[in-house]
Amino acid sequence: MTTDTTLYYGQTDPTTSDGEWNKLRFAINQQTLELNTSLPVRVLSVQASGVAPVGFVSIQILVDQVTGNDMTVAHGEIPNVPYMRLQGGANAVIIDPQVGDIGLACFASRDISAVKNARQAAPPGSRRAHDFSDAMYIGGLLNAAPTQYIHFTEGGIIVHSPSAVTIEAPVANIIAPTINSTGNLTHTGNASFIGTMENNGVNIGSDHEHFGSPTAPAGPVSNTGTPI
Repeated sequence: MTTDTTLYYGQTDPTTSDGEWNKLRFAINQQTLELNTSLPVRVLSVQASGVAPVGFVSIQILVDQVTGNDMTVAHGEIPNVPYMRLQGGANAVIIDPQVGDIGLACFASRDISAVKNARQAAPPGSRRAHDFSDAMYIGGLLNAAPTQYIHFTEGGIIVHSPSAVTIEAPVANIIAPTINSTGNLTHTGNASFIGTMENNGVNIGSDHEHFGSPTAPAGPVSNTGTPI
């Protein structure tokens, strides 16, 4: 066994050059280390615009590189990385990545540059394999607590927004035995109501009076009577 006391760097050790098998094993290990699989990354920039085809992000790998003499070196930027959106056909949940997000980058086993450009089947752009350039971003790892969210709990579903919730549809149906509303209610447009509705214990759907009818003649303000 070798007794050389020379300093060894990187993946080498005192046995690296000790026999043909150790030399071959070292060479195989070095090639294996070049097969990138997946790593945590941070989003540096986002090319996305809401209701549009899925965009791209620029990312930086968070696990630093280590030189042969144990110095750490940060990774550079990887641009034009496609990110994952939860989508089936024309139906999607749009939550575009934001700068600073932490997620997972998976590295394809072949060059996907032509597929990214064509958005359909295409031959590999080169003979590279398991390369950082062929990253795909999946978000949602190691991030801070959200301030806007949909929370699925054992007691039900919570939709929380610090600003507003907007529902856009030709028809919106809410089916529930009981609907509770807290706060002011503003309505624009026509309203059709089937059933009973109470305001401070008064049924405003069938047994109340509207006071101050706009069609009343000049003089004392009359009321409308109960609805028919």
